[in-house]
Amino acid sequence: MDSTDDAAARAMDALRRLVSALRSSGVAASGEPGMSVAQRFALRVIGTEPGISMGGLAGRTLTTPSAVSEVVSRLVARDLVGREVATEDHRRHVLRLTPQGVAQIHDMEQTLPERLITALASMDPVARGVLADALEGWVASAGLGDVAPSMFGEAGSPQPNSP
Repeated sequence: MDSTDDAAARAMDALRRLVSALRSSGVAASGEPGMSVAQRFALRVIGTEPGISMGGLAGRTLTTPSAVSEVVSRLVARDLVGREVATEDHRRHVLRLTPQGVAQIHDMEQTLPERLITALASMDPVARGVLADALEGWVASAGLGDVAPSMFGEAGSPQPNSP
């Protein structure tokens, strides 16, 4: 096997490990039955930053505002998160845990997306840029460049980005 084949195999193995870990984290994680990894991740962030905005949550989870909005809507429907109008800017909404949300995160362990973000943050910025460029190129070459990114572990099938 030449170095190109070895690198391809290593990349596929790394992706398989990530996918496997994401699948098992959704099944094995503690929390309310039926709660996705993405919902647990958002709940933990909101719990550590009461009053965070939707944009702030998107930034902290390294995802899009639309993906965060879907997850937050599910948490609001479960009465785990409340949305309030911001006192300083009535056009913004802030997020806070409800008493049920506080109880839910009490013993909740760090989620896999949190671990992945922490690992990315610990990487050298140049290496992180190389990784991002390589992954984006790989995804585009596979014809997946138009698939909208969602939060890890959130139900639903990938949808193409809107034009």
